[in-house]
Amino acid sequence: MNTKAHGIIELPDRRIDCEVEAPCLLTDLAVKAGVILNVACGGQGTCGGCAVDILTGRFTDLDGVEIAVAPGKPRRVLSCRTRLLGGEFEIRVPRHSLVEAGEKVVMDFAHAPKVTLRPPVRKEFLRLTKPTLQDQRGDLERVGDELRHRGYAGHISSSVHLARAARSAAPAGYELTVTVAGNDGAWRMIRIEPGDTTGLLYGAAVDIGTTTVVVTLVDLVSGKITDAASGYNQQVIRCDDVASRISYASDPQRLEELRSLVIESTVNRLLRLLVRRGGLEPADVSHMTVSGNTVMTHLFCGMSPAGIGGVPFSPITNFPGPYRAEALGLAMNPDALVDVFPSAAGYIGGDATADMYVCGVTQQRELTVMIDIGTNAEIVVGNRDRSIACAAPAGPAFEGGGIAPGMRAAVGAIDSFVLEAVENEPQYSVIGDNKPTGVCGSGLIDFLAQAYLAGVISPAGRFTDEAKAKCPRIRKFPGSNGGSETFAYEIAPADQTDDGLRPILITERDIATLLQAKAVIFASLQIAMKHFGAGFDEIDSFYLAGGFARHINLDNVVAIGLLPDIDRDKYTFIGNGSLAGAFVAILDEEVRAKLPHVAAAATVIELNLDEDFQDAYIMAMLLP
Repeated sequence: MNTKAHGIIELPDRRIDCEVEAPCLLTDLAVKAGVILNVACGGQGTCGGCAVDILTGRFTDLDGVEIAVAPGKPRRVLSCRTRLLGGEFEIRVPRHSLVEAGEKVVMDFAHAPKVTLRPPVRKEFLRLTKPTLQDQRGDLERVGDELRHRGYAGHISSSVHLARAARSAAPAGYELTVTVAGNDGAWRMIRIEPGDTTGLLYGAAVDIGTTTVVVTLVDLVSGKITDAASGYNQQVIRCDDVASRISYASDPQRLEELRSLVIESTVNRLLRLLVRRGGLEPADVSHMTVSGNTVMTHLFCGMSPAGIGGVPFSPITNFPGPYRAEALGLAMNPDALVDVFPSAAGYIGGDATADMYVCGVTQQRELTVMIDIGTNAEIVVGNRDRSIACAAPAGPAFEGGGIAPGMRAAVGAIDSFVLEAVENEPQYSVIGDNKPTGVCGSGLIDFLAQAYLAGVISPAGRFTDEAKAKCPRIRKFPGSNGGSETFAYEIAPADQTDDGLRPILITERDIATLLQAKAVIFASLQIAMKHFGAGFDEIDSFYLAGGFARHINLDNVVAIGLLPDIDRDKYTFIGNGSLAGAFVAILDEEVRAKLPHVAAAATVIELNLDEDFQDAYIMAMLLP
């Protein structure tokens, strides 16, 4: 029987008063209160990311066993495995369990090719002859005939939405503006408005990331972005990473839930915000381009990504769409076309296709490398003659996953680290200038490089005897969950951290996890180069895509052997290449036409089938 429960959720910077129906999972309680917890495992209880402290109240685990809470003695539990039974309660959420606003989200792009402004959607102002007894053509036929006179060849169609609105233009003396969308040589009339509105034509370029979604409003008359907004992909309230979303979406109802979370709760919310700020109507947005990895675009379209989750990693389609906005439930012109970027494979997604186009991998004579470092780092090696692509299963280490103090690049994350000598005090910076909560990817890379160069750790990633003798920060600390003591480097003592309870430590196990991640990426790059038949010294241009790459120290990245030691001038940071691709595709119909060829041009290799990969991986485990 359900009862009312009332209580407080205490966050690092505020307290939330909330009331819910009980019993309920604490993860559901958090969602109702607008708190996004780090549920990387999709609520399986394996990642520990949703840990909270219960201070007062009545709770049980999933087996119904009561969890006793003594006054003044908080109990740390996993939200996804704990139920609130009812009554009064108080819960404290530590910062490291939050997916917080304030991440270093890349909404911009530092590199985009110049294109001609020729969008696949356009407006035409028409002055039509009025019907007479001698000329009884329908309004839509008059519009179609006039468009053909203006050079619109091929079939011209329309929808019932347009037919219902067509006669509203008649009182204006048959002076009207028609919006026309082109696709594969055919044209579709998607809007009719009274008078001349040719100066008002907008589209939306969208980057759907696993964590963050960026929506830009593009003026298709001027070719400029007029506004942009970003927010968390609301799917994170159910599961954090790609693998857990594939698993979660195996149930049709949960698949629909994830689709609704990314469409209605994320993209539509941002789109409505931009439309409202621009003084527009949803119908004014007449085209959308969407870039993202294959799993994210499948979920966006409501297609099951189950096939991508296991061998042979096959998606439902590598070349989705275009689809009508109404079919996807988007808050824009219902007849507008939505172009979803094509993929090369299950793990070489539309975002990689966008990166390839933006970097010109398939257009340049010179040897070009593109890499987007993430949980599955996408690597492309090639030129205009051929290209090799692979996905390096690096895991989430450089996004903070699997590392004791690891976290995303959010407020409280140590994002840079400097250590000049073993016995010296480290220097570090924290996002938001707060006390540190943990260490994000760029800070972890800096730690590895600086600790290695200072002699704190060996090439195998172990603390050296000299460091143990000279550095008081290296000593044995109690293991997690009552485990045995282990050597660790104390970056920040407990009294200097955000919660004042836990020191920020890097253990040899954490170092090993980071070395495994960097080894996978470097070995994958080596194998891709081998298949292309070239060495690192032959690389002419090396592009680094994505938000993570924007914030790394390149010398430190090279020092740990994550990327090759080549002329630094060959490296270029392109920022959000996925968004850049979506932007140029909405401006130029020729870009849109080329994208399937870019995706299909890449020869995708499976690393586990290459006989040299294992040896390359083992060698890359060492710090160079």
